[in-house]
Amino acid sequence: MYLTRAYINPRRHGALKLLGNPRALHALIVGCFPDQPPTPPGEKAPRVLWRLDGDDPHRPILWTVSPSRPDYTQLIEDAGWPAAQSPQWQTKPYAPLLDRLTAGQRYAFRLTASPTYREPSPARNQRGQRRAHTTARHQLRWLIDKAPRYGFTIAPAGGPGDLGPDGEPPLQLQLRHRGKTTFGKHDHQDRPIRVALTTATYEGALDVTDPHALRTLLTTGIGQSRAYGCGLLTLAPMQSK
Repeated sequence: MYLTRAYINPRRHGALKLLGNPRALHALIVGCFPDQPPTPPGEKAPRVLWRLDGDDPHRPILWTVSPSRPDYTQLIEDAGWPAAQSPQWQTKPYAPLLDRLTAGQRYAFRLTASPTYREPSPARNQRGQRRAHTTARHQLRWLIDKAPRYGFTIAPAGGPGDLGPDGEPPLQLQLRHRGKTTFGKHDHQDRPIRVALTTATYEGALDVTDPHALRTLLTTGIGQSRAYGCGLLTLAPMQSK
């Protein structure tokens, strides 16, 4: 597995077409893997996770986690700084980080996800419709509740016995950004439809409880809409105070 960081130039015409359309950006990304082995018939292609971080609006960062190394020459030609002197994308093996994970470690993390829930079943043998969580409270609770099955818990923010305004222990978790994007695509019958994507970008600190489960999350993602830039969780060392 590989972790790649690439820089986008939002002033380029090609970038303008990509930044507002997760489907178009996904299509370009998956075409940047020349060494990806062919997928056997009946099997799914290995997943490429990606996330676009727009903290610096003048230089958004595209992160990808993939089974093979990408060649982002076309991406930089269309939507980056192709004449820049410094490298415009960097790729490094993911295995060293994955292999270092042990229970009890604490990491800073970032995640953009599409938090959803399923409505109660309308009838027997029918699945309820999937809906997006749209409030900050429900979006935060979505990640807190899912964390244990994925091998981590959200790190506490206070001391033993501390309680927040809601009567629960405070956690190192915040919503960095909440957004909703609409874009076009074609359904399985090739009819044009509009897709509404609700996203939440989380930042905080996590404690590792199950390294194997967390490794699986880091390489396969979490939640819905992973093809559209959701589900990629990245870790960073905690900065000492």
